[in-house]
Amino acid sequence: MDFFRLFKSLAGSNGFSYFGITEIGGEEHGLNFQHVHALHNFPVAWFADPKEQVIGSADPVAQYLQKASAPHLMDIRQASSDVLLSSGADSAVIVPLHAATGKRYGLIMVGGDASEDHRALALIALDAALIFQRYFEVILSLDSISGLSDREIQIVRWTSEGKTSAEIAIILGLSEHTVNSYIAAVLRKLHVVNRAQMVASAIRSGLIA
Repeated sequence: MDFFRLFKSLAGSNGFSYFGITEIGGEEHGLNFQHVHALHNFPVAWFADPKEQVIGSADPVAQYLQKASAPHLMDIRQASSDVLLSSGADSAVIVPLHAATGKRYGLIMVGGDASEDHRALALIALDAALIFQRYFEVILSLDSISGLSDREIQIVRWTSEGKTSAEIAIILGLSEHTVNSYIAAVLRKLHVVNRAQMVASAIRSGLIA
């Protein structure tokens, strides 16, 4: 299942241009869209640090998701969210989501109509919860099954995008030798012999989109 396309379709069908979903960490961490299981189509230019891609803990979007359990229509112009203001959009819908493990996630859709009514908001939240439930079953619950660490999955994802070990090392702040060691470990765990097979296996198993 291509969950990136499913969430993007949910956003588009409700008039939103952008979406992002990620885990809600501790209050001091904000929302990390570079997390291995984060999905989004936010332009990197929106973020203060394009390499980190974090909505800070003081941002009203992060603060809402830390405290709330109900979907919310946010007027971006009044909320003063540094990241979302960069979108040039007027509004965003924020949907808190909950995994069976107790972890909490947040879906943010940006660029919609600021006059969404309560019924429309409830339907968006219902559709988001249904997609997220499947996302949890297929992807998030696979962590223990795949045996891959978050760092290993990050490296597989960057490899799938055509990055070399040297480029991945720069992106993740590691040495090229360390990246190659991670790749060798992933090859063993997935029972494949080269990077092409590694990426294909990860896509088939749903570890990466």
